[in-house]
Amino acid sequence: MQTVLEILLVNSKDGTSKKTGQAFSIKEAHCVLRDTAGKAGAVGVLTVPKALEAVAKPGLYTASFTLDAPTYGPDQGKVVATLAGLVPIEAKQLRPMPAGA
Repeated sequence: MQTVLEILLVNSKDGTSKKTGQAFSIKEAHCVLRDTAGKAGAVGVLTVPKALEAVAKPGLYTASFTLDAPTYGPDQGKVVATLAGLVPIEAKQLRPMPAGA
């Protein structure tokens, strides 16, 4: 599954695991989901997987997602989308909106 995603800001949540006592850092991207014409559809926060932390910077991307059903944590048993890939695109690559749209 792919969508146009604009990353506005990437924040880091740092802390210590209550279970293991190990330090952790989780990157979260504040995003706008856009259609192919560039129109905003939704705003939200995505957890950035470790493999994409170097790529996830403010900008416009074609984002790909995988679906999963975690067996632990707050999403246990729920089908959730996980960010799997980011390919930078330029705003001019979006399809222009027709007049009157």
